[in-house]
Amino acid sequence: MIKPGNILLPLLLHVAVTVAHGQQTVFGLFRNNVSLGDKYYRDKDYLNALKLYREATRRNPDVQLRVARCYYSLKEYTQAVFYYERYLKEKRSLPWSDMYSYAEVQAATGNYKTAIEYYQKHLANKQDDALAMRKVWRLSNIQYLYEDSAHISVHPLSLNTGYGELCAVPYRNRIVFMSNRKEPGLVEKVNASINAPFYKIYSARVLSGGGKDGHQYDKAMLFSKELASKLNAGPIAFYDKEKKMVFVASARETGNSGRRSLQLFFAEWKNGEWTETMPFPYNSRHHSISDPTISEDGKVLYFSSDMGGGLGGKDLYKSTLVDDTWTQPQNLGETVNTPYDEAFPFLHQNRTLYFASNGHPGMGGLDIFETTITAEGYSEPRNAGSPINTSYDDFGMVVDSLDTHGYFSSNRKNGGYNDDLYEVEMDIQTYPVNIAGVVKMKEHAWSDSSALVLLSHTRVYLIDKLRNTTVYESTTDGKGNFSVIVPYFSEYIIRVVTDDGKESVVVLEIPKHQRQVSAHEIVFVKDTF
Repeated sequence: MIKPGNILLPLLLHVAVTVAHGQQTVFGLFRNNVSLGDKYYRDKDYLNALKLYREATRRNPDVQLRVARCYYSLKEYTQAVFYYERYLKEKRSLPWSDMYSYAEVQAATGNYKTAIEYYQKHLANKQDDALAMRKVWRLSNIQYLYEDSAHISVHPLSLNTGYGELCAVPYRNRIVFMSNRKEPGLVEKVNASINAPFYKIYSARVLSGGGKDGHQYDKAMLFSKELASKLNAGPIAFYDKEKKMVFVASARETGNSGRRSLQLFFAEWKNGEWTETMPFPYNSRHHSISDPTISEDGKVLYFSSDMGGGLGGKDLYKSTLVDDTWTQPQNLGETVNTPYDEAFPFLHQNRTLYFASNGHPGMGGLDIFETTITAEGYSEPRNAGSPINTSYDDFGMVVDSLDTHGYFSSNRKNGGYNDDLYEVEMDIQTYPVNIAGVVKMKEHAWSDSSALVLLSHTRVYLIDKLRNTTVYESTTDGKGNFSVIVPYFSEYIIRVVTDDGKESVVVLEIPKHQRQVSAHEIVFVKDTF
């Protein structure tokens, strides 16, 4: 008779072997996923790396650290913070190499106190990191970046969608911008690195002047057949009275890693369409060149690139057209560039260079800076401050010739690569504002200015036209001078009453931009008083 115990042991051994084999398979899959994820990560294919890491396990702290790094590289800063904190809960401390990155994602999510703490921990291991020191000072004195915010107005454009819209530039009575929105009825090729369609160039007509809520725009349309045929197109810069342009497109060939670099190309408006004329001679399969800005005469070109020999990350470069040949790109140097990313330059009046950086101290993520171009080089970059900059990524600034109106891009609404376009009005008039002037009178409409008489001791009333109420009263002095305080934004008229009871009214225009406020001269004509 066979005892039960004699057959149970082989069964147990079989189960043990099966479990052991299953464990080996699970651990093998885990190791394979992590190893392949590491390869994707090294190749900067962060989405595929993230997918494999998350399939491997969510409980292993080392994998959670890898997940956090992927989210940081994908600009998903809130998710990066979440996985860094899960790792910290298990391990209590971060590897030294992640201290700076963790400080960056905390700054990018507005957690400045924690960001300062981890910048300081980073500095404990790298005491000579001047940029980290400056970031600590900047965040400790963040209030200075809000000082001019009352004079700046920012509005999102109605052209924004649930996809990315960025890098708008004025073009005739339109704006031209990049977007990776899906077009109805089209089979879209997908950019695997961000899991969205490739960027194309669109344009939209400006319908109305800017009010307090900004301009209105017509429906966006694809800008050019030539550019629409590119795998990835934009940003773009116009010059020579908008008859020529330089634009970015994917390389025709892939590099050694199978990824396409970004390259610059020139085009000219001929026979009613844009025709590509030549590539930039320093394009390469091994590095990207992007974000061009060019002088109106087409002789000075700035761009960003990750080419070798830079300070790290993306740097800004300059090339000059001499005898119809572009010079070897020149790195702008340590005043402008850092070991991190500088990108999206904009040349303004050949005197100022706006650009975005996550290396210079700011409010978190990419911030917009400006530097003055001098004979000696470039001035210390100045942070544009709030509300242009936020703790999110803010970049792609372009400004009109008066420095009062422009466009920029930001992911402040949704984060990641879901960028939006914003319109900015600068030097906005704030209230209350003191308006001064002088009241004069002349006898007849046809008389010349020499016949002007100062109206002294005359009552002046500031009237809110929309509310039909007097908001301020004043009296001119012996030389006809007066001043009134305008308490808030509205439509106003000034009513003047002389000492003999005669009165008249004039419209008072309050300039939109504070630099335009000046002394007012009110002249009344007696025979039409």
